[in-house]
Amino acid sequence: MTTQQAMFDNFMTTIVWLFQLLFDLWPLMLLYAFAGILNRNGNVLRPLAAVAVLWVLLRFALYFLSPLAPNVTGLKIIPEPVNTTAYLLVAGGIVLLWLAWEYLKRGYFRRKTGKIDSIAAMVELSPSQFEDMIVELYRVAGHDAKRTGRTGDHGIDVIVNAKNGEKWVVQCKRWRGGTIGEPLVRDFYGAMQHEKADKGIIITTAHFSAAAQRWARGKPLNLYHGEQLLRLWRRAQATREVATKSSTIA
Repeated sequence: MTTQQAMFDNFMTTIVWLFQLLFDLWPLMLLYAFAGILNRNGNVLRPLAAVAVLWVLLRFALYFLSPLAPNVTGLKIIPEPVNTTAYLLVAGGIVLLWLAWEYLKRGYFRRKTGKIDSIAAMVELSPSQFEDMIVELYRVAGHDAKRTGRTGDHGIDVIVNAKNGEKWVVQCKRWRGGTIGEPLVRDFYGAMQHEKADKGIIITTAHFSAAAQRWARGKPLNLYHGEQLLRLWRRAQATREVATKSSTIA
């Protein structure tokens, strides 16, 4: 055996041992991921499903790499093939639960937002539902939009990859009343520059002060108050209904 072959065998043995160790610890990894997601007060199923799929890919990698290091046996906490079978069942269950949850959540969102015909109805939405509503506005218009899903993210709630190639950032303000003043617009403009975005948008159910509107003038900022948002939403709903009917006919 040449030196290069020996080095390659040692390297592959180390890789397979590491992969096998990680896979054998899958119950702890899922519990750790679950606990971490809970601590961040986020949506549990989606990131947990991502972790589950990652470990499935790890198992597939082991399937192809194990013949290169046949002497690596792992921890044997759960004997094979029970270990792999149990994991695939758990991972499949997590992914199915996530898909079912997303389907039900989407249906509930459609039913609730489909009845919106006033600013007061928008205010009754939860913060996440309101942000989802803004995401829907941009998606109906043909852009790629997603919620940041985090708090303290420089006041940015939605990121839009516009169809013209630009990056837009959106702040959503679901206020029951009051007026958004210049300081908030200034702070958001700073966050927009920090994100290196081409445009910033503030969308609110409230109103903007005259000073805020003057300050934003001439800058890559769009300010949408409650009445404008309601008109945009009605237009988006009409567009979506037409698209749904067209796809049904087709």
